[in-house]
Amino acid sequence: MNLTEEVRLYGLIGDPVAGSRSPWIHNTVFNELGLKAAYLAFHVEPTRLGASIAGFRAIGMGGFNITIPHKQTVIGHLDGLDPFAEKLGAVNTVAVTPEGLIGYNTDGPGLVSVLRRQIGPIEDKKVLILGAGGAARGIAGSLMYNGVKEVGICNRTWTKADALIRDLEIFGKAHIVDREDFKNYDLVINTTSVGMYPFEDATPVDVKYLKPDAYVCDIVYKPRRTRLIREAEATGHKVVFGIDMLIEQAVLAEQIWFSLSDEQVDRARTLLQTELMKALQPTEGEKK
Repeated sequence: MNLTEEVRLYGLIGDPVAGSRSPWIHNTVFNELGLKAAYLAFHVEPTRLGASIAGFRAIGMGGFNITIPHKQTVIGHLDGLDPFAEKLGAVNTVAVTPEGLIGYNTDGPGLVSVLRRQIGPIEDKKVLILGAGGAARGIAGSLMYNGVKEVGICNRTWTKADALIRDLEIFGKAHIVDREDFKNYDLVINTTSVGMYPFEDATPVDVKYLKPDAYVCDIVYKPRRTRLIREAEATGHKVVFGIDMLIEQAVLAEQIWFSLSDEQVDRARTLLQTELMKALQPTEGEKK
């Protein structure tokens, strides 16, 4: 990368940020599209959030992403919010505009975009969310915001599921689902870390409890084919991979920052699908 005075800085702030793939993902796209931009990860502790954002304003950053634990607290340091981010109460992408720092959320919308592209209209779908953490909140909120027919929540801890349902009331009504009702759902989304390396032998649900023609989505992207995905494929379910959501939320952020054309978006997706598949291959040590 030719780091001249024309290059504008973008980045990620969080605590921790070590191991994040965001710099690799965004710099790969910047290079492919010839954008005069560079992306870095910044370790920002909660007590330094305000000072860090003030510094970003001062140096004229082009934009930045937010990860845990700042997705909600960052809102108090911004000048405006996209309607969905405002309703959700969480931000993962910030754009620097003439109106100031504007917050967006591309996590849930990234998955919604993938689902529309791969399975078609989602408005007639009944969706089961496995998990009740931050990822579940963003995904369920985005699905409800986009008008899905029904959202059910299943989590090992009922109190946490109930708390999530209360948080989602601003979007509509969701409800807790028992295992015997799993067959009522057209789309099942795992938002937990179950099945993630190095615990690839675990699965959040036995696919025998699912509707035979249900779509199965796992947001875990390493390994690409989790046990849940492998078992769903073996029983004839259509599947949606977590790596596609990872790519889409990043590409959506870049659309916000750079107003990319459709051709540029397609190039970015294609490149990341190819390069991430290589990058996420297990090492010899991991295979052992």
